[in-house]
Amino acid sequence: MGTVRSESLMRWVWEANRGNPVGEKATLIFGTEGNLVLADANGRIAWQTNTANKGVVGFKLLSNGNMVLHDSKGRFIWQSFDHPTDTLLVGQSLKLGAATKLVSRASENRTPMVLIVCVSKGPLNHVTFGSELSLAFQGPNSSYGGTLTLRRPKYNTTLSYIRLEIDGNLRIYTYEDNADWSAWQVTYTLFSRDSWETECQLPERCGNFGLCQKDQCVACPSPKGVLGWSKNCQAAKVSCGVKDFYYYN
Repeated sequence: MGTVRSESLMRWVWEANRGNPVGEKATLIFGTEGNLVLADANGRIAWQTNTANKGVVGFKLLSNGNMVLHDSKGRFIWQSFDHPTDTLLVGQSLKLGAATKLVSRASENRTPMVLIVCVSKGPLNHVTFGSELSLAFQGPNSSYGGTLTLRRPKYNTTLSYIRLEIDGNLRIYTYEDNADWSAWQVTYTLFSRDSWETECQLPERCGNFGLCQKDQCVACPSPKGVLGWSKNCQAAKVSCGVKDFYYYN
């Protein structure tokens, strides 16, 4: 995602088979039967759209970033917008009957974070990310819905995406392109010192066991009580001696 004259600033926003990438000389083939297949050099199928013999006649990457397989009437048989990873593009939704969650990337010391939106037959049918840096939600009928504005934009925000980061934070990135310079700007952060959502709500903000107060890591648990915080903050290991155990019926 980016512009033609800013290839160095391109951002990946979706990828197939993220948890098990293919190796060198892998192939992505759009077959005559209408199936899109990602395979390793040895022929092992790593990922596919499972759209064989479903009327697919074309493959397109749309200007909004949606990759689609369509039939002869232009109807989408498969689209990447239905399979988000950690990112939503403008116009993309979490919706009933498709994806209802975002999963962050994992890191060496962190497991993936998961954002689940309660999309169901009850409260919501879909939540859509909009170019006005907002989330539009719609219930099972037209009387239940609305728009949550996350931040009021000061310039064109068409090139924006919302991402669940590895630390559990939710951020919006917007591409600002002008004659002098181009860059991605963080235009919204859910958990920050400038918002009503405190950083203390972030998972592992102060490690697994650190105490967070007013966005600051202030203490660690210890056998002697709560003491000063450090990066090595963790629960003390306690060993229990083995004793005879008797059970009376």
